[in-house]
Amino acid sequence: MARGQGSRDEWRRQAAAAARAQERDQRARERAVREAEKERKQLHQLRMTEQVDADNEQVEAGVQQLRSILESGLSRPARIDLRALRRTFKAPVFELGDLAQGSPQPIWDQFAPRSPGAISRLFGGEARYEDRRRWAEDAFQKALGEHAEQEGQRQRKISQLQRDHAARVDAEAKEVARHNRSVEALAGQLDERQKDAVEKYLRLVVKATPIPASFPRRLALTFNPRAEQVVLQVELPPKSVVPTVASYRYLPTKDEVRPTARSAKDAGSLYRQIISQVALLYIRDLFAGDPKLRTVAFNGHIQALNPGTGEKEFPCIISLNVEREDFPRDANLRKVEPAACVRHLNAIVSAHPYELEPIEPILDFDLSKFSFVEGLDAVSTLDARPDLMEMSPTNFEHLVREIFVAQGAEGWTTEQSNDDGVDAVIAKRTPLMGGLSIVQAKRWSKVVGISHVRELAGAMEEKRAGWGILVTTSWFTSKCWDKAREHGRMELIDGDRLVYLIKEHLGKDVLIGIKDRPAPRQKPPTAR
Repeated sequence: MARGQGSRDEWRRQAAAAARAQERDQRARERAVREAEKERKQLHQLRMTEQVDADNEQVEAGVQQLRSILESGLSRPARIDLRALRRTFKAPVFELGDLAQGSPQPIWDQFAPRSPGAISRLFGGEARYEDRRRWAEDAFQKALGEHAEQEGQRQRKISQLQRDHAARVDAEAKEVARHNRSVEALAGQLDERQKDAVEKYLRLVVKATPIPASFPRRLALTFNPRAEQVVLQVELPPKSVVPTVASYRYLPTKDEVRPTARSAKDAGSLYRQIISQVALLYIRDLFAGDPKLRTVAFNGHIQALNPGTGEKEFPCIISLNVEREDFPRDANLRKVEPAACVRHLNAIVSAHPYELEPIEPILDFDLSKFSFVEGLDAVSTLDARPDLMEMSPTNFEHLVREIFVAQGAEGWTTEQSNDDGVDAVIAKRTPLMGGLSIVQAKRWSKVVGISHVRELAGAMEEKRAGWGILVTTSWFTSKCWDKAREHGRMELIDGDRLVYLIKEHLGKDVLIGIKDRPAPRQKPPTAR
């Protein structure tokens, strides 16, 4: 009995020991899981922290790039040596490829049958040999013919390739020569300060200005040879180039990355600095690229949507007109604060450029494309019941301008020698006039044909005018009226309507002394 009780006690002790060992193993496993999870979380947090640090470095690098646009751009010369753009012609190598080596010509030994032996001759081998020889000769001649045909084809292909190569060499040589003549001509015209050549060269200069790749590249410029002045109109980057996030931070307790928004004040300051740098860099490149320029006018615009009307607009938000002697040298530009520098240069900058608040540019780009002369009071030269055909062409152009001025528009008469097909420019800030209109005035006694309407359309396109007006003392062909109606932004004023407009707006009775003048149109277009 005692022995049985001892066995049970021993079993209980062993069972208890096994349970305690199992419990220890379970706790060890749970502890290992907790430690592994803790290690995993620590590693995850470390990785998230490193990612946030990398994101913050990227944000800071992007902002630093935006702050260093001007400094980075000053590291390269802006002047372009046009003659260095000349090309050297190098004839391409003529290569035959697979045609270089023809196939070997067949030889008789490849076809000749083996001569019969002495024993074979005794049993008819000679006759069989003659048969095989005749067959071999036929095969040999056929192979020679096929080889000759193949070789002929190869030679014809080689001849064609040679002709094609010679034509390509000639075309490329002519293209290089044409390019070099164009470069020399442009260089010569630039030295002579011809308007078109200077504008073409300056476009090359500003297109090479190193602004960030994400910034728009749309720009236009015009050059005034007499004043040695260039007016540059540039589309500025949108305000979205300013990062909206100032930094990121990681919250371990929530395991989330939370961005910190850039303040409106900081965003506005950075955007002002960006547009100031862009303006300064473009102006610097123009002065550095063309040592003969005396003045650079810069108008910076931005694409915007009017929240009140929903219409797309192109407001100007920064404008400068800088003389060369007033513009800082590169060494000083590296040290300036851009926004302060443009203020020092008497720039007009939007009070709130980040909010796209527009300004009136110092020099209107559209008007800067024309060469104006001092206005003449042509009305005062009219006597009682004057004949317009007796006026000088110059006085007639001034008279036409005064008709529009009398209707409340601003008007200028262009120089006779440099009008590019434009006799006057009219600006009336109403939707109907479309802002800028160009006028061609023809004191003619003969009919005006459709070629002159096409000429007006071309001048409108070149000057980017909203409207075009063609005024004449004579009359237009029916195709002229059709073309003007088809164009949609063009107005024709013939002699009869001109007499009416002068009476209505200038208070003068005039006549047009043209013999055999056709009857007036039944319903002339209504005056604007």
